[in-house]
Amino acid sequence: MIAPKTARFLLKFASSNPGKLADIVRRRAIEEFSKPPRNLAITRFNDVQYEIDMSMHRLMKKYFFHTHEMFLERIFDRYLAPGSTFVDIGANCGYWSAYALSRVGPDGEVHAFEPVPHYFAFVRRLAELNPDYRMFANPVACGGPPGIFNMTIVAPRAENFDNYNTNIGSSSLAVGFLDHARHLTEEVAVEVIAFDDYVQTRSIDLDRVGLIKIDVEGFESAVFDGMKSVLAKSGRKVPILCEILTDLKRREPLDGGRIIERLRGYGYRCLDATNLQPIDADKLGFEENILCI
Repeated sequence: MIAPKTARFLLKFASSNPGKLADIVRRRAIEEFSKPPRNLAITRFNDVQYEIDMSMHRLMKKYFFHTHEMFLERIFDRYLAPGSTFVDIGANCGYWSAYALSRVGPDGEVHAFEPVPHYFAFVRRLAELNPDYRMFANPVACGGPPGIFNMTIVAPRAENFDNYNTNIGSSSLAVGFLDHARHLTEEVAVEVIAFDDYVQTRSIDLDRVGLIKIDVEGFESAVFDGMKSVLAKSGRKVPILCEILTDLKRREPLDGGRIIERLRGYGYRCLDATNLQPIDADKLGFEENILCI
């Protein structure tokens, strides 16, 4: 039995890409009926080696069989050409950094940001395993004013292995975001930098940036505070794939509509990443992926 939320998602996706839907079903079937390896394992995106720890969370099975958020692959494939640059803000264990590395190739660049030590280790390992590629692993977060801030993290635990609601990708710098799951979290001090400063320090050519991915669990507004120069760039807008969260009833409200309004103010068109149609800011679910171009 397919859950109503999943059914709506599949219907929306199928309306824009029916051929890909068949591939998604096929790959999910392979994942479902295949036995994954245990502990440390290496999977590959073309020539790129990606090491994961299967004991961390059930999500690792999706990483190993390449079935994680497959609907986003067409966006990566469309915007990342050999020799281009990818930016991964909120890289977690580096799944999309690995996928992107295989797209941009040895002549391109991947700049990944992950402040949680548990997960940064996999991003760093991705760079180590692929020395012929330009993979820049940064153990910091991106936000507004730079400094050291407390971050609430969900560390890998055996009792949380099957939990998809509050999982290893749920760590957040947003105040109060994980108050409902305090029994699963801990606090760590992390460094926060402004992405505009990083661009300047690294002399990144924004015209070569094919895609910026932002997945920061409620901290999206702060990330955009630190990249105003990137957003205001004249000429070609730098494509941005961002997960936005909306819950206006929280003590610290999450307002995805305001983020969309802000990006539109910079001249971006904001599309629903599921079907690549204009996003309706008045009908946002709690979690939406938007493509801004």
